[in-house]
Amino acid sequence: MNTENQWEMTSLSQNTRIAMSVADLLTGDAGMPVLRGEMRTHEPMSRHTSWRAGGHADHYYIPADLDDFSNLLQGSTHESIYVIGLGSNLLVRDGGFRGMVVALHAQLNDLRLIEQNQSGGLIYAGAGVACAKVARFAARHNLAGAEFLAGIPGTVGGALAMNAGCFGSETWKIVERVQIINRSGHVLMRQPGEYKIDYRSVDIAAHS
Repeated sequence: MNTENQWEMTSLSQNTRIAMSVADLLTGDAGMPVLRGEMRTHEPMSRHTSWRAGGHADHYYIPADLDDFSNLLQGSTHESIYVIGLGSNLLVRDGGFRGMVVALHAQLNDLRLIEQNQSGGLIYAGAGVACAKVARFAARHNLAGAEFLAGIPGTVGGALAMNAGCFGSETWKIVERVQIINRSGHVLMRQPGEYKIDYRSVDIAAHS
């Protein structure tokens, strides 16, 4: 499977600095690219988590697509950014989040069959695609190995970030390669061998 995913987080910054840079991004001022997604301010995170609890995020952004997400990251290098998918089992403190939450589920949800032959197939799944949807998509195309994803209550991006699994299978066992976007907004292609993958844990390998 192939996905866009980002799970880095910067240090906290002051709310006034965040507001200033967000205004620049939306208008294209200061030489920054204009964002095409949806920006919300003082957004209740209780609307976006399975626990239906949590305070407000200073800003909540739904990127239009991967390029828009890249522009956001490139134009907000000093902001604190937290990326979410479905918000499953995500507990947000009552004090909220002093920074920007980026929601991938609404837009980065491309799902398609790249190739299929007698030995199997390859599915492209964006970071915002629900895991259960990938399981159903694979079944419709007679591809085995992704059935366990039906039991994962989250998105592909989150499953990759923590190596989610159940019923004796894990996400990274069926990954061919991943397309990632780093904190600088650059898109890269990586192989599973470039990561240190353990039980519910994924990190960049020391040699990468």
